[in-house]
Amino acid sequence: MKGLFRGLLVFSLIWILARSAIYLLPGDPAEFLVHESLVNIDADELRKRMNLDRTPWERIFSLPASRSLIRDEGTPALLSHAWTRTAALAVLSLGISLPLTFGLLFFHFLGGIRRSASNVISLILASVPILVLGPLFLLFLPAPNPLLPALTLALHLSGFWYRTLSRRLEREVLLGSVGGARALGFPEIRVFARNLLAPSLGGFILFFGTQLGFLLNGSILVETLFQWNGIGSLLSEAILSRDYPVLEAGMTSAAFLTLATQQAGYAFQSWWDPRIQ
Repeated sequence: MKGLFRGLLVFSLIWILARSAIYLLPGDPAEFLVHESLVNIDADELRKRMNLDRTPWERIFSLPASRSLIRDEGTPALLSHAWTRTAALAVLSLGISLPLTFGLLFFHFLGGIRRSASNVISLILASVPILVLGPLFLLFLPAPNPLLPALTLALHLSGFWYRTLSRRLEREVLLGSVGGARALGFPEIRVFARNLLAPSLGGFILFFGTQLGFLLNGSILVETLFQWNGIGSLLSEAILSRDYPVLEAGMTSAAFLTLATQQAGYAFQSWWDPRIQ
């Protein structure tokens, strides 16, 4: 219950700050849109559609417009298509990054030169920016490939996630039953999966749930770079064209999904390991 209340409070603050930043900025956005010939509509009619004829506080607490100012389409349809594309990119990215992350963690668990190699590989993956990794893929793999944006995002995430989760594994080795399982002669892969990874799964899910915001930020760069028509490219276009209804709805839905996954991660962690409160 406390988590739900905290999530609603954070969501309300994000809503107020986002709309304040949009509507309380100096200048007339309607004049900008008409002057730049981005919309073929009268300035007064545009102000009414953007709720600019109301007081600043009424603008902040009113519902966003249901149609895009630039495209002749409703915001629900635009967001539905964009989130579907972003969800597909996220699933592909997780499908690549999770096995790679767990593989690096397994070699870290084995110790020795394999741990050193895992550390070096993860450092390289986490250090290379997406804006460098993406163009490299486009340079050496110019053919259109839907896996390229997912691979770009997954490699960067794998290095970052490994360097965070490896510390958790080291604590679990000290607290868990790894030593006893090894003494009984079980294979290392079984010890890693059953005695180390399984008890830590709740913490892993919580960590991945809190990383949706990071995944979304990375997808904005990747979608723009690879021209992937998802929520990232939609928001970047809305910012450049001052399409306020799309911008408001996109930021609101992104904040809601981020908070929802965080709360789902907390709930799963409590269910998986009741000792963690």
